[in-house]
Amino acid sequence: MSRPRTKPKDRTERASAGRLVSASVVAPLLTKVAKHMALLACFMIVGSATGRATINELGIFSLIAAAALVYSVGRSLERRLPTAARFSRP
Repeated sequence: MSRPRTKPKDRTERASAGRLVSASVVAPLLTKVAKHMALLACFMIVGSATGRATINELGIFSLIAAAALVYSVGRSLERRLPTAARFSRP
């Protein structure tokens, strides 16, 4: 038995479905990358405090600012998604 053929979606429905899938994949990835950037900034602070690393304050601040920006973009993408498309958070 073959499945009944459904009516093909129009171009706008396919485009919005593609954006939905890409946003649902990219949003958690961005938040995860931002958290890793923040952890790296913590290691940079500890390294500069112990004298092992020669990182200046501007570099650390820039990394923290970039992590905050990436995290806020990821969270705003997650908030735009419908609740059915979101990944569950533990």
